[in-house]
Amino acid sequence: MSKSQHDLKDEKHTYLSTPRLQDESKASQSSNQSKTDPPRKGANGVVLKKFEAVMSDMFSTPNALAALTPKYARLPPGMNDAKKRELVQFARCYWERIGLPKANGNIVEESEGNGGGTTANDIIESSTRRSPWPFDDMTQLPTCGSVRGEKGGIVGDVTNYERAWRKESQLANLIQCVLAMLPDHARDFVRLQTELDAIDEGKDGMTPILRIVDFGGGTGHLTVPLALLLPHCEVVCVDLKKRSLDLLHRRVDCMILGDNAISDDYEIDKWGNAKLKSNQYDDKFPCQSNTVQRSRTLPNLYTYHGTIQNYPERFEIGVSLHACGEASDWTLRKCLDQKSSWVVCGCCCGKLRRDAGNPYVYQSTGGNEKEVSYPQSRVFACLGGKYNNQNIEEKGNHQIMTADMFDELARASDYSELGDVRKPRNACRRAAKSLVEWDRLLFTKQCLECSISVDGTSSRGSNTVLTRMNPWEASPKNDILLGWFDSSSNPYRIPDADGLNPDMLEPLEDPTCHVDFEVALQHLFGNNCSGTALRESTHPPSPSENKKYDQNDWTAQEEADIQNELEQYIYILSCDLDDMRSESGSVHYEVKDIDSKGVLRFPKKMGSRKRKLIHFVAERMGLRHWGEGKKDRDKLVAVALRSTK
Repeated sequence: MSKSQHDLKDEKHTYLSTPRLQDESKASQSSNQSKTDPPRKGANGVVLKKFEAVMSDMFSTPNALAALTPKYARLPPGMNDAKKRELVQFARCYWERIGLPKANGNIVEESEGNGGGTTANDIIESSTRRSPWPFDDMTQLPTCGSVRGEKGGIVGDVTNYERAWRKESQLANLIQCVLAMLPDHARDFVRLQTELDAIDEGKDGMTPILRIVDFGGGTGHLTVPLALLLPHCEVVCVDLKKRSLDLLHRRVDCMILGDNAISDDYEIDKWGNAKLKSNQYDDKFPCQSNTVQRSRTLPNLYTYHGTIQNYPERFEIGVSLHACGEASDWTLRKCLDQKSSWVVCGCCCGKLRRDAGNPYVYQSTGGNEKEVSYPQSRVFACLGGKYNNQNIEEKGNHQIMTADMFDELARASDYSELGDVRKPRNACRRAAKSLVEWDRLLFTKQCLECSISVDGTSSRGSNTVLTRMNPWEASPKNDILLGWFDSSSNPYRIPDADGLNPDMLEPLEDPTCHVDFEVALQHLFGNNCSGTALRESTHPPSPSENKKYDQNDWTAQEEADIQNELEQYIYILSCDLDDMRSESGSVHYEVKDIDSKGVLRFPKKMGSRKRKLIHFVAERMGLRHWGEGKKDRDKLVAVALRSTK
């Protein structure tokens, strides 16, 4: 490692870390007070969950709304069809030169269930469910780079249609971002093909122009397609699991054995994928051998067995797809250290909590003590307040964000209900995930500003943005962080008559990604999105102030349906019950019963969300309401008039 890198590492604590801001005595006192305080309620009168109360406190502080509200940008533009054809033609010449077998097409079986709890028809229409580029039939990636495959085929193939489409979409989004970040000379595929044709047949590949590192790359679902598409780039897969890297090399170097059989070291799992037998590796296999292995088939593909922190080589672009918890933050730190561009899509934010175990932390350090303190950014830690260097300036009653508060956000952000995408349900949990990613973005901005004074160089043109996969249904963990240091790597530069314009451009805002946050703010504060007035108010909003709109816990239509049922219940009670009563002594109203005392009992097994909605509407209509039953399957909601005894 060079001296400058050592110096940067020695000084990283001056700008790559945020001091712990939690005062233990204050946290303990706050915890004791919370046990006696009455339940907190949002603008619609519903009791707030712990993380929702944290969000309410966050955005009730001055300047917090402007400073902490996540701002999404649109994805970098993808290459046009002509540019894609140039890239594919260049890549195919390389595949033929190194003797890769042609693809067998996207073979996939419609198996029962999709492993995600959601059917294809529940997520997106089948007419739009074609494999995205570069996994489409036009490109025909070699088999080792394909996501889909036959049962008993090469290691890493996904045979379930829905899971394969989602994986392809995730990879396609990150590949689009990486290609957009390539400098101009690395995107001139016509010139590169001419250089490839001039290379002697016996020469082992092209001289790499730049290095792309896939941190936490596992079995190479992202690494291999990048290496196939970019033969002029060195692509490295970094992972702690030796087994995963061995599967990657088997996937690329061994392909399918003979007549589509697999060796005795492998077995077929329930999804039809070839997996290494569990007894082939000792669980105590060292996780940090720090060894580099080159693919025998793809000369530009390498693997590194070790931690993200210990990866020693220089690189130009760092990529990470769904690296668990703290691993995503170490990827960002590594890219900042190297002054490299990054494309990071985080996952498993619940593992950022102090009390949560993280396999990456244990395997990389041998313990469970986290090396990253949260929140990471100073702006986030002081909730939009002012700070002076490393010290947060507390003025009056201005709050700081404690580690306890962040733990609640992290717990809620570990959200994987794909069926709720584009719906208001659980918008607050998705907003919590956005806040965690926004803290990461603010941290990178903080580091970019400090890096100017640390090494004396200018970071002019550096930028970082938060964007989202397209379509969102590719994954519930669909937030992507992009960062670059110079205009030549700006993924938002646009083509002009002379080629690519390297001038710095502002990414276009994507307002469609802000809907979840708007629903969350409405849930917490109603029309008063700053939250200050609501916090100072001593009474909840009146029913007339609550407009009917899709909310975090239910839709406007669901609320209207419950209100309609309760209005009909009130009308029935105003009639002569003796004329309506059946022989059993109760009035049957649709699927609910009104007993002899005029009490309406809703059915069991409606779920906690529907029960909460009934309580909310009944309270707003001035009705008595209570719950019955101890076990979840026996719980129901009973409603009666206030005068009913």
